[in-house]
Amino acid sequence: MRQQARPSVSEIAQLAGVSKSTVSLVLNNRPHVTEAMRKRVLDALETLQTHTSIPHRVKGPFRILLLHPAHMGSIQVFRELLQGIHRGIEDAGGRLTLAVHQPPLHPNHTTNVLLLEPSLRPHGVLLMGALRDDPILEVLKKESLPTVLVARETAFDGFSAIGMDNFRGAKEAVEYLLRLGHRRIAFVGGNEQYEYTRNRLEGYRNALAQAGFPSEKWVYLGKGDDAAQALLRHSNSRAGSKLSAGSSLPVTAIFFVNDEHASQALPVLQKEGIRIPQDVSIIAFDDTDLMVHWDPPISSVSVPRLEIGELAVKALVEQITRPSIESIRIVLRTQLHIRDTSIGPPGN
Repeated sequence: MRQQARPSVSEIAQLAGVSKSTVSLVLNNRPHVTEAMRKRVLDALETLQTHTSIPHRVKGPFRILLLHPAHMGSIQVFRELLQGIHRGIEDAGGRLTLAVHQPPLHPNHTTNVLLLEPSLRPHGVLLMGALRDDPILEVLKKESLPTVLVARETAFDGFSAIGMDNFRGAKEAVEYLLRLGHRRIAFVGGNEQYEYTRNRLEGYRNALAQAGFPSEKWVYLGKGDDAAQALLRHSNSRAGSKLSAGSSLPVTAIFFVNDEHASQALPVLQKEGIRIPQDVSIIAFDDTDLMVHWDPPISSVSVPRLEIGELAVKALVEQITRPSIESIRIVLRTQLHIRDTSIGPPGN
């Protein structure tokens, strides 16, 4: 077997994201180096010794390209994911480039240039918001670029995914409403072309099914305000007349697919005299400032967005530095934050 040359100090420093002097101190077992820093350098050394191709794959700092949709439903969600990504980039000693991705992918689009121009080509890609049939996925596969889907619960073939447990988060929210005594609980907002909507809807259905209650008659998909109008039309058709202040809905609780849809729907309901939570209890999903500062403050499912962003970078670096890794999938737990809008049903 051919003996492998020891990686250079520069190569170790580059991979560990530290100075060459720090590497020298560690390799010479000198004091004044923290245990965390020593481990970081030694881990980089081990990685380089194990995978001989790494020095040829990575020249200079890790170049990571973040592709995100032109429209982000929540600025806060994007901001916090990006904060976590920046934290991961700093830890990895990398360099981040952001680009808007909006299908179809034209040959002269900035994204194509960043992916295919040799001098700009990234070592890996973080991808937000892509659907299963997005043409960018084929481009990334063809270019053999390590790719991590950010805030995605399940991965497409050949891609990694770091996200949250949408199914369990929704299920726990609906189970909480059931424990309060609610039996008619609506699912409001969302589009089933998006994975998070499908998984949250499945969690909602599962909770109701296990409790022995129907769910399909209370599902109202679409934009939040449109879905709320559909719920009101259902109420009017049952009542035979327009709702007036104090009138009841056909449901006693609503689980919103996310905070954005809730913020669109709640004014529609409140304009029709629906009192929250006296007439209907509310739980949303994402736990953004929109819900924290609503009047009254809205219960919502919290997502560890900073951690998702940071772990997405770490997973990507692992794929870049360890070509034997085909894909990585990490699913993080959510947490239900109960506020003023989740009480027992009217009359209890």
